[in-house]
Amino acid sequence: MLSTFKIRNFRSILDMDVDFSFAEGKAPNNYQEFETHTFLEPRKNHRVVPCLALYGANASGKTNILKALATLQSIFTSDVDSEYEPNLINRKYESTLFELSFFTNNKDYVYSLEYDNKEILKESLKSGNTTYFTISKNSCAFSEISKGSYTKERLKEILNVECKNESHQQKRSFLHRIHSQYAGLNTDMTLAAHFIESGIQIYFGSPPFPTGVEKLGKALGNTDSPMNDDSFNRVTQLLQKLDIDICKMTFDQESHQGFEEMKESIKESIKNRKFPSFIKREGKDSFIAHTIHTWHIDTEGKEIPFNFREESDGTQSVSGLLGVFLATLELGGTVIVDELDRSLHPYLLIQLVRLFKDKRYNKKNAQLIFTTHCTDLLDDDILRISEVGIINKTLNTGSTIKRISDFDGMRNVLNFRKQYLSGMLSGIPHPYI
Repeated sequence: MLSTFKIRNFRSILDMDVDFSFAEGKAPNNYQEFETHTFLEPRKNHRVVPCLALYGANASGKTNILKALATLQSIFTSDVDSEYEPNLINRKYESTLFELSFFTNNKDYVYSLEYDNKEILKESLKSGNTTYFTISKNSCAFSEISKGSYTKERLKEILNVECKNESHQQKRSFLHRIHSQYAGLNTDMTLAAHFIESGIQIYFGSPPFPTGVEKLGKALGNTDSPMNDDSFNRVTQLLQKLDIDICKMTFDQESHQGFEEMKESIKESIKNRKFPSFIKREGKDSFIAHTIHTWHIDTEGKEIPFNFREESDGTQSVSGLLGVFLATLELGGTVIVDELDRSLHPYLLIQLVRLFKDKRYNKKNAQLIFTTHCTDLLDDDILRISEVGIINKTLNTGSTIKRISDFDGMRNVLNFRKQYLSGMLSGIPHPYI
């Protein structure tokens, strides 16, 4: 789970520290008996929030926080080319810095990456008082991981040959290279790299329904056939609990070799008023067509099938999210969604957030971060003052963030919605026509 995320010189963000810690000082009395999580505690005396909702006016920079995390992941798993997006309004800095503090396997890490439009300028990984490595343009240190045949010279050779180009510019992450090609070198580095690469899931739109079901299937250990009855039923059963007018769901899937075979099959299906709900490419010439049916009760009490694509945008959206959320709750980790309230009724949104707050569901320290404009959440008792961030933007400071816990006199008994809409917490537009 995330502890802090420092962003410097990225899009509308000039200098920002996003804090995920529990910031209320003393924990409430008898919080252990609450049905919902007051905070998560991956290590003793290290308390972080299970949810962080980001509010702010349009174009305030909410999504840029999420894009910063996505860019860090992209550079980490690929390379730095075409990823430089500095603040163009305030040119105070000549490079972009990301510093991510997080917990995984009950251990805290800090991964730092600084880059410009040409190369990675600095990279480091730390945990507590241990520095696994530090790399900058003119120096590098590997004291904690240099052992056996992996001498400092050998590690420097890996950096120069596998992470740098002919002009000696570092284009790829050293940590990811060690993780992917030399996983046995250092267990802590492998765990940290795995979390950055796979422990953070970011969505800028609702994932397709099969994606969520397959992620849940893999989380449950069904790697051979992740789109299976077990994961499918778990999602559909929870979907029915959300009071969506579906009595049951069924699915079929067909494999096709080659695009032409798939196209002909779809033509035939359309003639019979049947068509795939989703098509997924499995390999160069292999496709899987998923046909998902939702069943509704007609006026005579009979079950009538509909293609999933005929359902509302909200039903399709929540269906895809449920699989991803249940997979994250099953494994732990962090899931991040831009505009979580898109096409969703406020009551559905509250229940989706409640999954990460409810101790019955969140047993693995899973974390949800999302942007939203839905103020109904602030009127509910589900989020605490540490779990709501307000984004503002000015010409000189760029996008900034303050949590409700940063404002004087704010307590969990107050109506956040009224305070927010009145302008007391800022982060609202002031339109006029």
